[in-house]
Amino acid sequence: MGLTGISNPLEQALIEKKAVVAETFAGKGLCLPRDPEFLENLDRALVFSDFIYTSVLKEPELFLDLVTSGDLDTSYAENRYGAQLDARLSGVSEISDMKRVLLQTRLREMVRIAWQDLTGKAGLEETLKDLSNLADACIDRAFLFLHDTLCSVYETPLDSLGEKQRIIVLGMGKLGAGELNFSSDVDLIFVCPDTPAPAGRGRGITNEEFFTKLCRRFLRVFDTAMDETTLFRVDTRLRPFGTSGPLVMSCSAMEDYYQCQGREWERYALIKARPVAGDIAGGKALLRALNPFIYRRYFDYGTFESFREMKKRIAFQTEDSRLKNNVKLGTGGIREVEFFCQIFQLVRGGVEPEFQEPNLVRVLSLLAARSCIDETVRAELEKGYCFLRRVEHRLQEHADLQTHDLPETSEERLRLALSMGFQGWEPFLQALDGHRTRIHTHFSQLLVTEESQDRELDQLRYLWAHLNNPQAEEVVLTVSGFDNPEQVVKLLKRVEEHPNTKKLTSDGTRRLDQLIPMLVKKAGETKAPETVLSRCIDLVISIERRICYLSLLLENPGVLSTLAALAEKSHWIVSFLASHPALLEELIDPSTLYTPPGKEALAEDLALRMAHIPHDDFEFQLEELCLFKQVNVLRVAAADISQNYPLMKVSDHLTWIAETILHCVIAISWDQTMVKYGTPVGKKTYEAACCGFAAIAYGKLGGIELGYNSDLDLVFLHTGRSGTTTSGSRAIEKKRFYTLLGQRIVSALTLHTPAGTLYQADMRLRPSGQAGAIVSQVDAFADYAENQAWIWEHQAIIRARPVAGDEDLQNRFSHIRRRVLTRFRNPESLKRAVGEMRERVRREQFKSLKHLFDLKQEPGGIVDIEFLVQFLVLKHGHDHPALVQWTDNVRLLDTLAGEGLLSQSHADTLKTAFLAFRRSLHRQDLQEETRRVPLEPFAAMKQEVFAIYDEMMTA
Repeated sequence: MGLTGISNPLEQALIEKKAVVAETFAGKGLCLPRDPEFLENLDRALVFSDFIYTSVLKEPELFLDLVTSGDLDTSYAENRYGAQLDARLSGVSEISDMKRVLLQTRLREMVRIAWQDLTGKAGLEETLKDLSNLADACIDRAFLFLHDTLCSVYETPLDSLGEKQRIIVLGMGKLGAGELNFSSDVDLIFVCPDTPAPAGRGRGITNEEFFTKLCRRFLRVFDTAMDETTLFRVDTRLRPFGTSGPLVMSCSAMEDYYQCQGREWERYALIKARPVAGDIAGGKALLRALNPFIYRRYFDYGTFESFREMKKRIAFQTEDSRLKNNVKLGTGGIREVEFFCQIFQLVRGGVEPEFQEPNLVRVLSLLAARSCIDETVRAELEKGYCFLRRVEHRLQEHADLQTHDLPETSEERLRLALSMGFQGWEPFLQALDGHRTRIHTHFSQLLVTEESQDRELDQLRYLWAHLNNPQAEEVVLTVSGFDNPEQVVKLLKRVEEHPNTKKLTSDGTRRLDQLIPMLVKKAGETKAPETVLSRCIDLVISIERRICYLSLLLENPGVLSTLAALAEKSHWIVSFLASHPALLEELIDPSTLYTPPGKEALAEDLALRMAHIPHDDFEFQLEELCLFKQVNVLRVAAADISQNYPLMKVSDHLTWIAETILHCVIAISWDQTMVKYGTPVGKKTYEAACCGFAAIAYGKLGGIELGYNSDLDLVFLHTGRSGTTTSGSRAIEKKRFYTLLGQRIVSALTLHTPAGTLYQADMRLRPSGQAGAIVSQVDAFADYAENQAWIWEHQAIIRARPVAGDEDLQNRFSHIRRRVLTRFRNPESLKRAVGEMRERVRREQFKSLKHLFDLKQEPGGIVDIEFLVQFLVLKHGHDHPALVQWTDNVRLLDTLAGEGLLSQSHADTLKTAFLAFRRSLHRQDLQEETRRVPLEPFAAMKQEVFAIYDEMMTA
């Protein structure tokens, strides 16, 4: 890189500096390389950095060592600084000598880092990493050295097991994020272990006293300069209680502080926390313990108001004329980008752990990938942020001063512009202002609320505030078009008088006061306003104590519109949201809400969700599975009621969701069982294809006809014979392993977690029913199915199919099913057995009601169609093996017609009726109504179905 366009003042200064450098080296008998590239880079360094210039004059031997060693142009590995310090501190025993080594190392490496940045040898990311790694190494080695010197005076601190204890040093801010700037302070928090240190040598002291002395010695080393050279300025004000708090706090005391007194800005600060010195493992454990404080296990919209206040303070500060030219704190500065990213992290980080990422650029990419921001916003913020960080470094590399202000003199401005690759101040300033304007635009649009000034909303606010004033209800007539204002007032009073409302904090009450008028207005815009308002009121009452969800509705006006639209069409969806309010987040983005993912996409999404959860956190795994199910069932229901989604597609999606979850539950349960008892298949990791275990789906899951409230009818098979498990802490018989595995799977499916329950698992179709083993050995299952099972059990196996587990075992089940269904049966005996079972079911589950039609159990309903299909499959399977291929009724009816066993007209009638009945049943489920519907629309269809059933079952 040349220095074309350099002005006379800078050129003259460069000539003078080069002359002084040459004289200094000559005076010491030293000689610099004459390589043209090196000399050109030297010119850049001398022009742009007085720090490099004065350092070269002060320590020419040090600079020459950088050159001759090759380090000047070398990228360092992460542990390089620590290794260098270990070598240089070997044999050092005095604190003053230790500090001198640190200062020399810092000077040498800061010259190297500035050189590489100014000459383009290192990009921004590498520069930030180098600066952070250097600070980490200096802090860690200083503490290690001072700890040993203090132990020579006082007793070494030990835990209850006699193990040595170390200080925990948390790096905060840019150091914690690994993004330290050139002349930055280092923000640190000091933490000590909990166990008191023993007394000894007559000078024993407590842990807290020992580590407090240690930290005070550290601060004296780092805060005082030697030979007019600064090591690192240390800022400890981010610790609990700030400057009024103790310098060192124990782990348990720190956890108690954040749990009981932690404030939102402290959550904000802890996003970037990272153990940088001392007991790194202990520091990581502490941050894991603090994680629930930093990141809530729900989308934390309840913090938006405090974030808005933080934003106001930032905006107020940027208006200070003294910060006009400050690239960090001024308008469109670095801090605005950091704030933009970190509020998203706090809101989403507990649910989506990938947001627990300290690196700002990676957070921006994640925000775009998760559709929180569009690609244009990401690109503009990233480019602006990187540009400002480079400006920040160039400002600080000039004199190693902590400054963020643009220079005022023409010579300094030209130096900065040239160092950034511009030919003059004006083009540089134009680029800078462009970045700052774009950053500030995005920052300004963050957390914006629509303060509606329309008359309708004002009147509704008045109505809500004066519910007990009889005149107030007249407002409804003039605002929202409700036919029954008395009903509206009654509904609102139900909210006002509910115990949950009376227990709200002042903050919660304020948010409810904002929300209710908006909700009434949205309901009034629908075709069924009173129904919508009633359903939404039920939702509000159920969630209002968790005010973060009130905030979500307030902060995302589009969610209210979507909620009203869904409430108009389905009471079930509103009840579902009330039971699982975390799903309100899904209403923000209609592009995903109304587009259920396919089977492969479901598996990929679940794998991504589970990858961030520790393998031993069983409860968290089940919570995530519940959330996964709820999110995707909601998407299916939303698409179902809003887009007239085909019935069979609805069942397909619900079935895929269940199968995806079942695969994951089996894998989790296998791992949990294997940890304790070892493995029955000789493999130390779970491999579904050869695990010797398979799940067989029956009923609606087997027939790919799952509904919104369906149970999972399951049968478990295994191949285990004699022998025991291996590699576990407690070996057991293989059969016992599979039994315990099956029990754990059922428990996982049915266990109630804070996020809800996955499914109700029905295992009654296994051999011998509830009296049988929960997992059947496949040979025993085959013997039972072929030689002992009742006809109704053969009916059930028609709808059975393998859905998870060992591939060979799945194939064996399919062969068993084929043998059972293709055996010859006496037609009359079969007809009698199936007919008697149908009548038994009808007697037990059907009660006739005038003018109403029971979609399932009434003569001519769904169950008649199912029994008729099953009878025909069992009757003709021997001669028509094509009947064995499918498990769902629609394709079985098509196959029966194709094989000539059922007339095409009968098959079409039955199929049309079956789909119509099931579609109506889905609608009843979505409205949370019974399976009985008005008879008139279905009367003719019912008669046709029953006539066909009666003809074929009594002929």
